[in-house]
Amino acid sequence: MAKAVGHGSRSAGGVCPCADKAAGRVYPVERPQSGRDERFSADLVRDLAEVLAAHEFPAVEDDSPDFYALMWCAWRYVYGHAAHGRHARPVSGPVAGGGEPGW
Repeated sequence: MAKAVGHGSRSAGGVCPCADKAAGRVYPVERPQSGRDERFSADLVRDLAEVLAAHEFPAVEDDSPDFYALMWCAWRYVYGHAAHGRHARPVSGPVAGGGEPGW
């Protein structure tokens, strides 16, 4: 595995250097041109919550602040994000106008 670059350095693509240089990284992926991805849904977030609970982490209840935080983190992992700061990554296409998940 490639060694991650420290936060003091930036890659040309703008992805956080701590993730950008990891060998074999395939995420984030492009969001579909339609702006919607039926694979990314509340069901996906429930599945992630179930995995956490199966590993003895606290349960994540539907429609709770933790549920939406998990959804947002999963969104950012899958598609990247348009936030500013050291973890920012330039985004183009439907998500660029605000980076809002399409749920």
